[in-house]
Amino acid sequence: MSDVKKRIEDALKRNAEVEAKAIHVDVLDGGKVRLEGRVHAWSERSAVERAAWSAPGVNLVEDRIRIG
Repeated sequence: MSDVKKRIEDALKRNAEVEAKAIHVDVLDGGKVRLEGRVHAWSERSAVERAAWSAPGVNLVEDRIRIG
């Protein structure tokens, strides 16, 4: 599970439009990922969600990211 978390966090750090420090990633049982934090725009939120879905082994993304 920690490998999935690391892959998502690394993808967020590579994405220039996302403030990776503001996003918290939790990997739960069964390939579920929970994203929490705050971004400035819908495009950033979409980028975070895409990064989570792109990690191998992710079956469900629970997006709790706030915009503001």
